[in-house]
Amino acid sequence: MNTVQAVPRWMGAVVQGTPFSTWSARDSVSPSRTPSRNFQLGAEEGARFLRIVSECGRIRRHCDIYRWLAADVQYFLPHEILLSAWGDFDEWKLKLDLVSALPGLRTNRAGHCGLEALARRAYARWCDAGREPLIMEFTGTDAEHQACACPVHSALRGMRHMLVHGVHDKRSGSGALYIALACEPIDRGQNSSRFLAMVDPLVAQMDAAFRRVPALSPAEVSCAPESGSEVLELSEREVEVLESLRRGKTNLDIAVALNISPFTVKNHVQRIFRKIGVRNRTQAAARYGEALRRPPLQADAMHAVGGLSTGASASA
Repeated sequence: MNTVQAVPRWMGAVVQGTPFSTWSARDSVSPSRTPSRNFQLGAEEGARFLRIVSECGRIRRHCDIYRWLAADVQYFLPHEILLSAWGDFDEWKLKLDLVSALPGLRTNRAGHCGLEALARRAYARWCDAGREPLIMEFTGTDAEHQACACPVHSALRGMRHMLVHGVHDKRSGSGALYIALACEPIDRGQNSSRFLAMVDPLVAQMDAAFRRVPALSPAEVSCAPESGSEVLELSEREVEVLESLRRGKTNLDIAVALNISPFTVKNHVQRIFRKIGVRNRTQAAARYGEALRRPPLQADAMHAVGGLSTGASASA
C-alpha cells in the first residue's frame, strides 16, 4: 500500500456562505466525519498517482498539460473543463488558461464569454471557505448568457458539478485557482472525506504542471486541439485496428482482416497505446468506448480518441 500524507488544515471543509444564483453549494464533509491525517491508496491508485508526479516533471508545452490532464488525472478528478487563473488576485491582474477536449473551448476564449466573471465568483467562494477545496453543484451560466450560442456557453450549460481549489503563495502574495467542471459528480459518489483528502496533493501537482510553461500567447493557441482533434491524431488505419481491438480480435485476426502482417499490427497497437495513454488492450478498448459515448465528440470518434493522448509507453 502507498500512503500519501495529506495537508490537514482543510480536512473537514464545509461550504459556507450564501450561494450565487447560478451555483448551489453542498457540504463537502460533515464536521463530525473529519478524515484522518493519513489516507491509503491501493496499488493501482498509488501507481496512477506516481505516474501523475512523474509525467508532471516532463511537461514542457501546453499540449503536454492537455495530454497529462486527460490521462491519470482524470481518474482522481474527472472533468470536462479546467479553467485556471493565476497572478495577483488582490489587483485582479491574472492570466487565464482553459483546457478542454470539448469543441471550441480554447485559451483564446478564456478572457471572454463570462469566464473571468466565473473565476471571480469562484475565487470569492474559495476565500470565504478559508481557501479550502469546494465541491459545488453548477447550474449553468448567468441568465443574460443563457441564450448565447458561443462554444463556451454551450459547453457550460451542460456542466452540472464543479470543484474549486487553489494555491496561495504567502511569500509573493500571488496565487492560482483551478476550477474543474464536469457533467457527472466529480467525486463519483466516493466517500467525501477521502476524496477531499486527495484534492490538495493533486492540485499541488496541477499547479506545478502549469508553472512549468509560460502563459499561452495568441500565436500559440493553434497548438490546442480544435473541434475534438489533437496534435497526435489516430490515422484511419489505427482507428480500424482500435475498433478490432474493441471487438476482442487478436493481432493475427486483425492482420488477416486488414491484409497486413502481424508485425505491422503490433506496431500499430503500440502507437495507439502511446497516443491515447493506455498500457494494455483492455484499457484501449475502454478508452475508445468512452470516446464514442461522448456526445460532443461523436461526430469524430477518431479525433476524440486522439484527444486523450498522454505519451505513455506500453507493449502490445
